[in-house]
Amino acid sequence: MYQLQILNSSVMRNVPRLMIFWQKILAIADVGSSEEAVVSLEGIAILTPRGRYTVELHMSFLRLQGQANDFKIQYSSILRLFVLPKSNNPHTFVVITLDPPIRKGQTLYPHIVIQFVTENVVEKELSLSEEVLAEKYKDRLQSSYNGLEHEVFSKILRGLSGAKVTRPSTFRSCQDGYAVKSSLKAEDGLLYPLEKGFFFLPKPPTLILHEEIEYVEFERHGAGGASMSSHYFDLLVKLKNDQEHLFRNIQRNEYHNLFN
Repeated sequence: MYQLQILNSSVMRNVPRLMIFWQKILAIADVGSSEEAVVSLEGIAILTPRGRYTVELHMSFLRLQGQANDFKIQYSSILRLFVLPKSNNPHTFVVITLDPPIRKGQTLYPHIVIQFVTENVVEKELSLSEEVLAEKYKDRLQSSYNGLEHEVFSKILRGLSGAKVTRPSTFRSCQDGYAVKSSLKAEDGLLYPLEKGFFFLPKPPTLILHEEIEYVEFERHGAGGASMSSHYFDLLVKLKNDQEHLFRNIQRNEYHNLFN
């Protein structure tokens, strides 16, 4: 058993010693690995858990390295990938859904929400031999990629992990987007109607599968008289496990697009 003790706050000013101490903790916890990264992306904006990370894709795991956090995620934990462009916005979400989730402090994160600049282009060479590509990743990976960063990332991660990728359905909003603006638990975001469910992003990331839904209810605003709120409605989703999700302030003109 290892016991960690901070003697006083002055230790925080001794950065080199802290870095050495942190590296020892990583070694004990086996967070690192001698396995070379297949490809790396730097300065990636992750909204959940929030921070900027260097993202390393290894042959058997994904690693997120930030200033304060270091996560190692086995590919066997990845349930699905989602590639979802933001409506009328120059960013695209790539969401990695996990089971089991990663933990930061007392908080569990079943969804890693990454935000890419949609038009950012990268060129990446994979650190894999032609023999490994042919024997282990035939028809799943290329030796190099050149294209939009979110597409390059999702294609390589899909090839390494074998996870399926979900993209927007045929739904289009009044602004020809893939989602509608809404709010959940006082957080503004986007509600994506997908082929097999709904996904609210970015915070709190909430995935609801159609098979989990007991019923939905629509609540109109301003029923008591003329009001600006009459331009909006709420969507209550009741799950079979009795859990409820209330998506508020959806524009009224999106009603028929959502439920036709």
